[in-house]
Order: sequence, then C-alpha cells, then structure tokens
Amino acid sequence: MINLHRHVVKTLSKRCWAIRQRSDSSGVYPTAGIIVIGDEILKAQVKDNNCFYACKLLWNNGVKVQKVSIVRDNLMDISREVQKFTRKYNYVFTSGGIGPTHDDVTYEAIALAFSDKLHYHPTLMDIIKNYFDVKTPNSPAFKMAYIPSKSVLKFGINQDTGQTLPYPCVAMQNVHIFPGSPTFFELSFRALCKELFADNKSFAATEIYVNAREEAFADILSYVARECPNVSLGSYPERHRYYKARVTIESENEKNIELAKKLFCDRIPSNTIVPYDRTPHVACIAKYESFIENSERRSVYEGCFKKFVDYYQKPEQVCIYLDGSQESVALVHLARVVDDKLRLNSRSKLHAVCLDVLTLGLNHFLRELCQRYNVELSVVEDHGDVGLTIKNFVATRPECRVLLLGKRSDGNEREVYNNFSRLNDANLPLQVYFPLADWTNEDFSHFCQSLCIPYHTIKP
Repeated sequence: MINLHRHVVKTLSKRCWAIRQRSDSSGVYPTAGIIVIGDEILKAQVKDNNCFYACKLLWNNGVKVQKVSIVRDNLMDISREVQKFTRKYNYVFTSGGIGPTHDDVTYEAIALAFSDKLHYHPTLMDIIKNYFDVKTPNSPAFKMAYIPSKSVLKFGINQDTGQTLPYPCVAMQNVHIFPGSPTFFELSFRALCKELFADNKSFAATEIYVNAREEAFADILSYVARECPNVSLGSYPERHRYYKARVTIESENEKNIELAKKLFCDRIPSNTIVPYDRTPHVACIAKYESFIENSERRSVYEGCFKKFVDYYQKPEQVCIYLDGSQESVALVHLARVVDDKLRLNSRSKLHAVCLDVLTLGLNHFLRELCQRYNVELSVVEDHGDVGLTIKNFVATRPECRVLLLGKRSDGNEREVYNNFSRLNDANLPLQVYFPLADWTNEDFSHFCQSLCIPYHTIKP
C-alpha cells in the first residue's frame, strides 16, 4: 500500500511538472509558492525578511507569487506543504531548516515529498569541509550535505562580482531550497532569479498617488474594478509628506492598464492627483533641467549649481554633512546631478558623513538614501565638540578637502552654522562651505517637492 502511494505521488509529480513546463513555454506568467520554515518565525523569535525579498524579486521578474506559507520544523508538515505547492505552482521556494541541528529537517521532508532517499553529496561535503574547516568525519556540519539523491546543485553567479557563488542552491524538480540566513538567501536567490527568469516578460503596472483619504475614492475604485476585470487594483493609505494614498494598477496587458488609469483619473478631482516620482535619483539630470526651466527662482538654483560644479571637479575630495534633513538631502541630490553631468552618468561614488547619534528610523532612511544615490557614508562619533568630531573624521578620510553643509545663518540653524563656520579657522586640512545659505524656506520646499526628494523630519 505504501509503495502504491509513493507510485501515485511520483506519477502525479511528473505529470504536473510536464504541465508546468508547457505553461511556461506558452508565454503565460509563471506562478510561485514560497514556504518559510522554522519554529522561530512562528514564535516571533526571528523576523522573516526572506519572504519580502523573494516576493519583490519574483514580481520584478514577471513571476506571480500565489501563496506564502509558514510551517513549523516538523517533517510531515513540511512534506505535505511541499507536495501541495509543487502540484499547484510552477516554482516552489523554501527558506530555512537546512542547518546542522536536530530540528533542521527540510531536506528530509522534501525527499519524503518526492519519495526519494537522502545521500551525502560529495561536492557539498567538500564545500562544508573547507568552509567550516571540518576536521572530523562525523561532524554535525555534514548534515547540510545530506540531501535528496535526485536533487541537483545550482551554483549561481554573484550579481555584484560576476563570480560563481561558493555555495549552491539545492533543487528538487521545481522546488528550490534556500537557507534561512538572509545574507546567504539573498545572494543565492538573486542569482537563481537571474538564471531562471532572465527572459521573462515583466508585468505591466503603474501607480497613482492621491492626496486624499481612501474613502474619498473607494466608489471610483469599485467602478473601475467592475469595468476592468482583467486588472488588479490596490489601494494603500500611507503617511507620506507628498500624498495620502497610493493606488496600484497591475495587469498582463499594457492597454488594460491605460484604460483603468483613464477611468480612475477621469472620475477623481484632478487636484487630488499628485505627480509623485518614486525615483528622483534616476535620470536626475533631465528632471533637474526641466525643473529649472519652469522655476521662478532659476537664478538662485543655477548659482548654486555652478558652485557644485567647482566643488566636484575632484569628487573624492568632497564630503557632505548628512543628517537626513531637507537641506542635507538637497545637497546630496544636487551633488548627484552635477557629478552625473560632469562624468556623463558614470555614477561615481559620492561621499557623506553623519554623526553616530542616529535613531532607528533615521538610520534606515540614510541607508536607503545612500544606496539610491550611490553615496559612501562615514559614521563618526559625536564628541559634543564639532571641532574634535570633524578632526577625527579627517583622520579617517585625509583626502577630504571640502565639507558641504546645507545650513543657513538664520533661524534655528544659526548655532550649527556658526559652530561649523569656526572650523575654517581651526587649521584643519579642509574648508567648510554652505552652498545653500542664500536659499529661503520656500526655495527648499519648492526644490524638494517639485523633484519629489525624500527627507527625514528632524525633531529639535
């Protein structure tokens, strides 16, 4: 009876796999299911980041994630979930449960799901022996090489270095097995997506930003949903400085997107639609030039631009004091525009410095900002004395000759402005400049809002 059951499972698996292969080749968007494995996730002892990363990457690669499941470290639970997923979806991705301890049972569960046996894979044995410097043949580390006998190893390419990853992804038919560690997961998953989905067609999608609460346009969304059944609509309230809600329109067809967008925009007051740009750092030269052309304060912005051209003749010698404020982020954006223009969009690295007194929210904001604008951020200890703090910073970056601040000599920033101004008399090898000193509050607001530049609210 058991052998008959295994035969049925194996036959169904092969049949479903053949159907999936035909579905992929017909041009239909492939589907995926993600299984996150671990008691620590269900007990909230560890926060799962892998699922978010995988869903985002799969969507960007034209793969429909149909379901995400979190399963405890239980052999039968994992096996049953894998069987269900592998029959329903083109691709199945698992995260977690492949370590060396007693509760890591993912490989065994997947072998059970496919009526397979486990074996010690010689390539994995060598990798583990070298990576963990294993000396004894009975080391628990070798459990990570004990995988289903019919599985295969997929060595992806590191997308940052172009080199082959030192560890593989283990795949069993349409199931791809990943570790739970985010560092290893992300590198390996990104490499696999490049291999599997390089030729995939991306989804058609657009976003509309609305300066109104959801209840103000809920009926309009319902109408569009009825008129456009082939479109997926979403609405998300957000605490954002430029808008109150984000509407998403997604489809497999660009024409469906345009029709749904027109129906929505025709029925909502035009003054509530915000022309928001989520990627102000992309094509920033053209966006800046368009902004300047229509600005009443063109002379102010152009005068500042010329200063930046002088500063960034040698970008490695320039550093921006970055605290997340509107003024400091405006500096970063201008620096990016100027440097891209001087170097024909080669995207050379900018440099910035911040104090180590960061809140969690500000730290996240700065990290994301620097990634977008290609900024190398130096974090220095705040000694309570500006001179000593900057002196220590210069010791770590002796090539720095120019320090840019977005502060002004009036209002709440006067004290900071004066403290940094005194550095020019402190016999330091750098000069402090305030290129935005002539800007008014309206200049900052107009600049940031027109170009959709993000900034962090600095509380006094």
